[in-house]
Amino acid sequence: MKRLVAPFLLALSLALAQMPAYPENTLGLGYAPDKGVYLQGSALLPFSPLGIDTGLDVQALLSQNPEVFALFKANLFPGLVLADLYTSVGLGLDLRYPFGAHLGPVVSLEVPGGALSAYGGLGYQSGFHLAWGAGFRLYLEPLALEVSASDRYPFLLSFLYLW
Repeated sequence: MKRLVAPFLLALSLALAQMPAYPENTLGLGYAPDKGVYLQGSALLPFSPLGIDTGLDVQALLSQNPEVFALFKANLFPGLVLADLYTSVGLGLDLRYPFGAHLGPVVSLEVPGGALSAYGGLGYQSGFHLAWGAGFRLYLEPLALEVSASDRYPFLLSFLYLW
């Protein structure tokens, strides 16, 4: 068990996003105190190559300086168990406006009533850039409350509708 903790902490420190690794359908609003209101949503994509679930998460900043973030993800290992909690590990490709692109792991740990999620990616955004994000989602079916931080904002509070 101790051997599993070190790689998990390393992966978590390298891959600190708010969106779970597993695809789901959501629509909602988020607020970041320093940026403003975000419109966000996610969708399970209709194709699953080799039986792998795929999804798309999108966030758009509704302000004078628009930002758009799209995360394409493939849930590679959906049924891992870590300390009796279900864990999902996937691969994410994020595309951003103003231009940026990053590729890296997406990790989720399901906890009772919610999920802890992390994303990290190496790529380009005005030069070499490390993208990261971490968050907690509390499920209040059919709603969810999400608190997250990333390289794009230090704090975001979101209310999401799940279907």
